Amino acid sequence: MIHWPFNPLAEPLASPPSPPPGGLRETAFYVFHNVPLAAPLPRLVTVAGAIRYVLDQAPSYYTSLDGTFDDYLATFSSKSRSTIQRKVRKFAELSGGVVDVRLYRRPQEMGAYHALARQVAARTYQERLFGGAIPGSPDFLRHIQALAAEDRVRGFLLFLNGQPVAYLHLPVHTDGTVEYEYLGYDPAYSDISPGTVLLFLALQHLFSEPGLRYFDFSYGYGQTKEVFSRGQYLRADIYYFSRTPYHFLAVYGHSTLDSFSVWIGRVLERWGLKRAIKRLLRGSS
Repeated sequence: MIHWPFNPLAEPLASPPSPPPGGLRETAFYVFHNVPLAAPLPRLVTVAGAIRYVLDQAPSYYTSLDGTFDDYLATFSSKSRSTIQRKVRKFAELSGGVVDVRLYRRPQEMGAYHALARQVAARTYQERLFGGAIPGSPDFLRHIQALAAEDRVRGFLLFLNGQPVAYLHLPVHTDGTVEYEYLGYDPAYSDISPGTVLLFLALQHLFSEPGLRYFDFSYGYGQTKEVFSRGQYLRADIYYFSRTPYHFLAVYGHSTLDSFSVWIGRVLERWGLKRAIKRLLRGSS
């Protein structure tokens, strides 16, 4: 797999990369991950004796961490800025006038941070449905302890009356990019927007840290990303498979199922059912 690192200043590719000379062996495939593109590509085509399959083609959102947090806030619309600040004030009122947000970054802090974040994660619908919460395995804990030893992770927890209600997990890359990896909150407190409050306060802190360059919200659409980000570029994962009957069946079958899933999502969104289903899932988690 060839991976393009996050770089919003990189020149996007006018045409997609191709496999190495010599073609594909029958059992081989090549993957180009996070490719910056100048324009969208067809999802599925045959090219040069191979099947080219484009997945996760979507905007990659980011915010520069240069300047001050006040400068960043000034780029928000007055409505968005007022809405977010009102949510922070409301949360503060419920917690005695002060928002209790804690930063964890040292190796000896990772055990407590991980345990508290998992308390929140266990109650989220992301955890119950598709394992999208911060992992609970000992291997993951060892991994973030190793990152912390190199000062390459930031863990934020938001507390209400002494109990954790939201977490935000952020690896820090050596180039100064902060990666938005896991955000979760207790659905019992969704009416006071703990995830939004925590992200806002975490960004406020990150703007004060020297050496940090970008906050990478990762690819994919999302209202939170659109509100908090200040730039985007098109990226995709590009797969090449040899033209065998097995690969044709597997790739075209996957594409059909994936397209059907997207269609169902659009239908639910059109009829106003998608949010209702999400609320139901949060309530049952």
